[in-house]
Amino acid sequence: MMPLCFRYNFLWLLIGAMFLLSWSGCDFVYRILQKEGAEEKELIGESRSYDEANPKVVEVQKLLALYGYKLGRPDGKLGPYTREAIEDFQRDNKLKSSRFVDKATWEKLNMFSESGLVINGDVNIEVVQQALKNAGFNPGKIDGQYGPRSQEAVKKFQKAMGLKPDGRIGFKTLKELQDFIPGEDVE
Repeated sequence: MMPLCFRYNFLWLLIGAMFLLSWSGCDFVYRILQKEGAEEKELIGESRSYDEANPKVVEVQKLLALYGYKLGRPDGKLGPYTREAIEDFQRDNKLKSSRFVDKATWEKLNMFSESGLVINGDVNIEVVQQALKNAGFNPGKIDGQYGPRSQEAVKKFQKAMGLKPDGRIGFKTLKELQDFIPGEDVE
């Protein structure tokens, strides 16, 4: 049998912990109960259906659409189609399928930003043209315009890389093009 003072100390400890949790807010509890959701909130902020569009969510949606995932029009809200596209993207990239934009998902979504192939959720055509030229496929003048000559160079590049030669610049094409972007010169 426990001594009476131990039971009272435990009770006060429990009350103190409950007070601390209520005082520190729901975020602390949320981080414990839903790690991925808490990471998502840190990375992209709040997104509620009645709020204004969240620009970070728009960026996520644009990237998912660019990579070929169907989710409708980017509206800045994390609705069911966006959640489904996130889950599909995670599964296709061998990430934990949580339907939340956690750190690993965010990094994978933005993997082409560092090389300059994607800027603000859009393909940087000028960098694509330079990568095509470096790979030996002539896109014409490097002007940032995705005209017929650039599209034909993309198709030839895709065919040479064993991809579907459709002229669309999606995830697989960007992944292959990344190898042909010159690195920074080290002096």
